Amino acid sequence: MEASGAPEVMTLGEALIVMDPVERGPLRHVSGFRKRVGGAELNVAVALARLGHRVGWAGSLGDDEFGREVLGFLRAEGVDVSGVVLDAGAPTGLYFKEWRAGGLRAHYYRAGSAASRMEPGRVDEELLLSGRVLHLTGITPALSGGCEELVRRLVEEAERRGVLLSFDANIRWRLFGGLDPREVIGPLLPRVGLLFLSDEEAELLLGGSDPEAVERARGRLGAGVVVVHSASGSFAAGGEGVVRREGYRVEAVDTVGAGDAFVAGFLSGFLRGWGTGECLELANACGACAVAIPGDAASMPAAEEAFALLRGHRDRER
Repeated sequence: MEASGAPEVMTLGEALIVMDPVERGPLRHVSGFRKRVGGAELNVAVALARLGHRVGWAGSLGDDEFGREVLGFLRAEGVDVSGVVLDAGAPTGLYFKEWRAGGLRAHYYRAGSAASRMEPGRVDEELLLSGRVLHLTGITPALSGGCEELVRRLVEEAERRGVLLSFDANIRWRLFGGLDPREVIGPLLPRVGLLFLSDEEAELLLGGSDPEAVERARGRLGAGVVVVHSASGSFAAGGEGVVRREGYRVEAVDTVGAGDAFVAGFLSGFLRGWGTGECLELANACGACAVAIPGDAASMPAAEEAFALLRGHRDRER
């Protein structure tokens, strides 16, 4: 698929510099880090570009070396960055990964970041609403009051203009502080065309994570297709009823970004005009590819890798 011309998908969010430790253990004992690029919406944009789609990422970066690193990375991946704003008054956010006995911990340094200063009028809303799909997550409205207002405005305009809204709940409890995520995300759900949730997020936002509960909640809310994913597989509730697909068994090296790769895989299938089952299969393949490689955006799968895994899975089922 040739990725040239105006973006099919536009995304908005916060890009982060990721400090990946070269060894496991408490950060105070780590001797060095690998510097990478990440951020949920950015990861989705990179994955879609690698899958052959025209995609743009918009957001506010610090007018600093880290912001320029993010821009350079995205340009190299073929992502449209014409909607990026450089803010000289705030830094680009970053976070440190820490591998302990209990698993991965993330330590964020994003308070007061350039992205947290986004609000209506400070990003190119016309560009964001110019594609077939606008992809957002629950992270952005949790960054600040201005970000929440911007997301609400974009959601309303997307519905009014007939732009399909893709929304990944991606709930980050520490960002919400004392706020209930249901109060921020809940009002958006009836306008969402494609809603992506983990099992835990489905329990919180819909009152259940099994297919029957999700289908009932979808009908009650009036949302479009609701996709619930986990390590074991995924299912979608929508116009075709409930469609399930099993996941892929791979050795997990780094699970960060797996959900973003999953979302990109589903969107890629949707843009190709595939049925729900095929979209889920590609989404599962992309998520599996991502966990097998360390890094955030760097772990997003190339098209040949994802489709090779998909073909192998289908051949084994014959």
